[in-house]
Amino acid sequence: MSKKLVKREITDAVDILLDDVGVLEQGDIQDIEIDLLEAYHDHPFTLYTGKRLEDMVDSIRENGILNPIIVLKKEDGAYEILSGHNRVNAARLANLKTVPCIVKEHLSEEEAYTYVIETNLMQRSFSDLLPTEKALVLKVRYEKIASQGKRNDLQKEINNLDRGIIEKESKAEDKTDSRKSLGKEYHLSGASIARYLRLNELSDSWKQDVDNEKIGLTMAVDLSYLPKEIQDYLYQQYEELELTLKSSDTKAPHLMNRQEELNKEMITTYLLNLKKPKMKEYQNIKLSQSIYQKFFQDKAKEEAEGIIEKALEIYFKEYLR
Repeated sequence: MSKKLVKREITDAVDILLDDVGVLEQGDIQDIEIDLLEAYHDHPFTLYTGKRLEDMVDSIRENGILNPIIVLKKEDGAYEILSGHNRVNAARLANLKTVPCIVKEHLSEEEAYTYVIETNLMQRSFSDLLPTEKALVLKVRYEKIASQGKRNDLQKEINNLDRGIIEKESKAEDKTDSRKSLGKEYHLSGASIARYLRLNELSDSWKQDVDNEKIGLTMAVDLSYLPKEIQDYLYQQYEELELTLKSSDTKAPHLMNRQEELNKEMITTYLLNLKKPKMKEYQNIKLSQSIYQKFFQDKAKEEAEGIIEKALEIYFKEYLR
């Protein structure tokens, strides 16, 4: 499926997110041993694989690393990668011993995380990210907007989702603050942003299923309102019972949890009921032409039905005792 590439309408994402503290000076570029580089402790993005990784490895073998890695110096002498996880991964495969790095020190957790998120977005299109990666990017931007006191419209959207309401936006309605800001930047509606934000509340197993397109956003939103422990148990039980997940299967636990906090026993009972084959309330059973001609050719419809009813009564009484 082809993806429409959307260019973010900002010039320097790090400047925008760090406008309160300013971006630190670049500093000197240092060649650091690759064995001293560690992945960021909460790195949320999937590393390149396949041809994209192979092309990067070939390029690094031929030209080296053209854009320095940004790292954060740790107290133990190691360096945590803030920007350049894919380049370092490719450099290892290309058997490089050292990597050119811009070393940062004394960053707050928020500043370091901003480098991780925003430098990734400078290198990839938002539309290329997996759903849970988009969710995390939007969470960082939303929290920045929330800290500036502009969150009412999106919070309303999120509250509506909790109640199972999906509003259609009016083209004439002037959406302001967080919805307008994020919507313009990422070309998403307020409802879509609210759905993506809920993905951050999913357990890891369900996040993986969202990214692998095993479940859709609407189903994921319903699951996100369940406690993480119940989400994990629900996932495990679906696997063990070999159930096929349907939209109604995630909607029901969401609604049940709003009435009474779910526990494992309630989930088990619910899933076992799903596992039972559903009996049809009514089936129209037809007689074959040969049977009809043999027994009922000269009988009226009402008389034939009476005979069949008496025959069934005798059968169930005599043979199924």
